[in-house]
Amino acid sequence: MVEITLENVSKSIEGRPIVQDINLTIPDKSFFCILGPPGSGKTMIMRLISGLDRPDSGRILFDGRDVSGLEPVERGVAVVFQDFALYPHLTVYENIASPLKVKRLSSQEIRRRVEEVARYLKIHHRLTHYPSQLSGGERQRVSIARALVKDADVVILDEPLVRLDYKIREDMRAELGKIQKELGKNVILITSDPIDALSLGQIVAIMNGGRDIQTGNVHELYERPWNLFVGKYLGVVEMNSIEGRAESGGGRTIVKTRLFEFELLGKIGDSGVIIGIRPEHLRIKELGGGGDVEFEGRIALTEVIGSDTIVHLDVGEKEYLRVFVPAIYKKPIGERVKVAFNLSDLYIFGSDERFLMRGGEHG
Repeated sequence: MVEITLENVSKSIEGRPIVQDINLTIPDKSFFCILGPPGSGKTMIMRLISGLDRPDSGRILFDGRDVSGLEPVERGVAVVFQDFALYPHLTVYENIASPLKVKRLSSQEIRRRVEEVARYLKIHHRLTHYPSQLSGGERQRVSIARALVKDADVVILDEPLVRLDYKIREDMRAELGKIQKELGKNVILITSDPIDALSLGQIVAIMNGGRDIQTGNVHELYERPWNLFVGKYLGVVEMNSIEGRAESGGGRTIVKTRLFEFELLGKIGDSGVIIGIRPEHLRIKELGGGGDVEFEGRIALTEVIGSDTIVHLDVGEKEYLRVFVPAIYKKPIGERVKVAFNLSDLYIFGSDERFLMRGGEHG
C-alpha cells in the first residue's frame, strides 16, 4: 500500500489552467474523496495520479518516490470509469480477465483470480453474460471487479455512481465502503455528489476552479467550512444564505437581517455579513419545532423526496429558503408557516464569503 502526495501540482490544456498548485496527501489505506462541481478539476487529479496525464509542474509521490514521469502500468493504479468502459462484445468473464491477459498470466491463474473477485462482488452467476444483459448495478460491479482483479495498490473510482438510479446508488455506497475496509486498499473517490462524500469519505478534498479549497474529515468541513462555497456544497440540501449587516459597539455586535437580528459577544467590525442556515437546522413550528429565533414565510413549493420533504419558503429574500422536514409534509402553496432555529446553528461569513464563526461561539 502507498501514501500519495501531490506537491504544487499544476496542469493546463491549450493554455487554460485545469488544476493549479494542488497540495494533497492521501494516507495509506484510506477512503479519500475528491468532491467538486463539473469543471472543478477533480477528474484531472484522477488522470494525474493514475498517469493518464502528466503535470506541467509539481510532483506526484508514492511513498516518497516521484512517479510523475511513470506510465500508468508502472504505478499500480486501477481506475473505474463512470461509463463502466466495458467491452460490449466480451462476456463478463472476458471483461474481468482482460487486464490479466495483457500480463500474460496462465489461464489457470486468470480463472482463479476472476472467479475469486466475481464471487466477492456477487456476480459469479453472470460470468457468461454480456454487458447488454446486465443491470446498471451489475455493470458497475463488473467494472469494479476488473479493477480489483489487477491487485493494484490504489483504486480510483471516477464518478462510479452517477449513471445508477437512486436505489442502486444507495446499495453501491454501502458496497464500496465495505470493499475498502475489507481489502485495506487506497480508494480514491472522484464525485460531484456531496452525499457520496458525506457517507463514504474518511477525508474529503473539496475543489472548485481548479484549486483545492479545503481538505479535512467530513465533520470538520461540515461544521467549519472555509468559505460559503464549501458550506453550500457540502450538504444533503444546499445551505441557505441571508445577507445581513454587523454593527459593533460597547464590546458587542448586533447582526441584523430583514428577517431577524441577534447579538454576538465580541467584535467583528461594522460590515456586511452573510448568514448561513442549513435546511436541516430550520424547524417548522406546527410540527413541534422550536428555537431561539422565529420568523414566518409563505410556502412556495413542497418537494417530497421519499419519506422526507424539502419545503421552499418565500420570505422576501432573493431566493427561497429551504427547510428539510424528515417526514411527508404537504401544504397549499401560499400558506403561511412559522419556522425557528437556534443561534448556535448559524454560520457567519464575511462579505468576502470567508467563514468567520458559528453563531454559538460568541453569542
